[in-house]
Amino acid sequence: MQVWQRRTLKLALVAGAFYIARYFALCFFSSFHMDFDINQTLKWMEAHPNLSGWAQFVGAIAAILLAIAIPAWQRHGQSLDRWRDAEDLNASLSQNSFYLLSEIRNYLRGYQGARAIPRGIMRNDELRNDLLRRIHELELREINPDRITRLFFARGAIHGTNTSIAAGFQQDNPLSDGEEALLAERIGTINSQLDEAEIANRKAIQSRAHAHLWLLPRIAFPVVMFIAR
Repeated sequence: MQVWQRRTLKLALVAGAFYIARYFALCFFSSFHMDFDINQTLKWMEAHPNLSGWAQFVGAIAAILLAIAIPAWQRHGQSLDRWRDAEDLNASLSQNSFYLLSEIRNYLRGYQGARAIPRGIMRNDELRNDLLRRIHELELREINPDRITRLFFARGAIHGTNTSIAAGFQQDNPLSDGEEALLAERIGTINSQLDEAEIANRKAIQSRAHAHLWLLPRIAFPVVMFIAR
């Protein structure tokens, strides 16, 4: 089944479920007919002098319900704020990790493009140290195990490449064929990690957007995602 066929089928299922729910709702509410007459209501109240006791009872029940509902609503608001803060942090860390991996790939590709140049000329210790420092700072804040793993592989690629570039007795020589093959393998690993990071970053951005939606869009958002998949 093609993508457009799956989406059409899912849209038809959602539309059918909405129509059935609408039909039952209309049947339910149409069964209630209330004709309000103020004069008859006043006469009825005069004929029942014990209504004050019932009014106090209903008022007490309403007060109890309010005493339960207000703290519950406040707790819900606090929980919602914590959820949004967590999604903001997760999206921020995910974006930082994705962009850092992109820079590390560009760093390695720079060596690959300059492989015929002597190592002493091509080496860039300042950029290497900056990338390692940013990896370390991000790891101190990171809470996602997949992103931590990607940062671990990225650090390994930087150190492995630097071992070849910074070899003291080889500074006047370009990279050997074996070292070029290892560098290409490291770049391939970073590319794979970067593809995973891009997918995770899109999901993190969608989750953050979902967390900041109001109640009705938050309900409709999963339906739209169900159809779009």
